[in-house]
Amino acid sequence: MNTTTSLGPKKLVAATAFGLLALFGNAAHAQISTDSLAGWSIVDGDVVSQSGAITLTTAYLDGDGDEPFNLSGQSAVDIGVLEGDAGLAPFVGLDVSPEQRGTEGSLIGQSFAATAGDTLSFDWSFSTLETLFQDRAFVVIDGAVFTLATLSAPGAATQNFSYTFAQSGNATLSFGVIDTVDVLGVSSLSVSNLQLVSAVPEPATTALMLVGLGLVGAATARARRRTS
Repeated sequence: MNTTTSLGPKKLVAATAFGLLALFGNAAHAQISTDSLAGWSIVDGDVVSQSGAITLTTAYLDGDGDEPFNLSGQSAVDIGVLEGDAGLAPFVGLDVSPEQRGTEGSLIGQSFAATAGDTLSFDWSFSTLETLFQDRAFVVIDGAVFTLATLSAPGAATQNFSYTFAQSGNATLSFGVIDTVDVLGVSSLSVSNLQLVSAVPEPATTALMLVGLGLVGAATARARRRTS
């Protein structure tokens, strides 16, 4: 004897709806990533990508004590280059203060499409061998500079940063780390888990959800007919 077991209409709807939420509940963009340097249009100075993180340092290859801390074989670059590539005023845009002026460092950047309500988030960590001056790690979003850490405020081992876009359009993003006052004492910034999550499902996602809901309705109708 064959025995057939089927879900009742309510259970069927609940199970299918749960599956749809799991599939579409957190639509994310994949334009930006720390998994590699591919897609980053600006790479200045000592920058590498490894183990899912991008790391930047202020190490300069001049044979002094900082050289062993260089990761890429490319020296840190002049502060004016970094500020120009980040879309900031040259020789002032990244200064911590009038007394703590930037000297050199490294930067990575790119642009991507963002929609109002999208949230950019990433994890970061900062380390430094500087003992006197306020070396700075930062992120620049659409021309606004956000300090992540300095010598006097290095932050916890790993922290999270998030930013929600108020307007739709082409967004710019840069990460960097700089020496201030002098060029000694290597500082580094590591960034990982970079993602841009949309608050509103994309059109393709919405279409799939509608198809899924249609299947739920059809399955419910069939289940009711079998029950009656």
